[in-house]
Amino acid sequence: MDNNKACAKILEASNFASLTNMSDFVRTYIEKLVYNISMYVENEFTLGSIEILSDFSGKCELSQAITGVPSAYSCVDGKEDALTTFAEHYSHLGITSFDVLAREAILDFLNLHNGLFVVMLSKSNICELSLDAPKQSGNFSIDLAQYKSITVIPVMFPYGTVKFFLCEND
Repeated sequence: MDNNKACAKILEASNFASLTNMSDFVRTYIEKLVYNISMYVENEFTLGSIEILSDFSGKCELSQAITGVPSAYSCVDGKEDALTTFAEHYSHLGITSFDVLAREAILDFLNLHNGLFVVMLSKSNICELSLDAPKQSGNFSIDLAQYKSITVIPVMFPYGTVKFFLCEND
């Protein structure tokens, strides 16, 4: 089965199609995320229930801003063991703990995904966006007052769940 068909099956098995209150920007981001995870990390995963939230708090922040119109804030969160394994599956660097190298590998994936996403939008003449440098910091919270929507995309692997967030600006 080719990667596009595999990704379509992953999306069909989730609540992706039933979410009518998602913008085309968010919908395209999720489709590209599924494709990029399958292509660059591994293809044995499912999507949990995609949700649109009013706020969120997490314990670690690995993030990147997408600038332009529309603009967004993307970040990754999860339990350290799942994030560590995700980082190793992406990088193949022998990562065994959630340390600086694991964080940098996850930020590298986020930068890769966001970069491919904005290039795809540009090539399709949809919009021209750019990326801020990926960053990591401590505890964080996201408030809907800052964003039009906060979409959480739980990606469930055999080793745990990694949550991707896309916060779309007005």
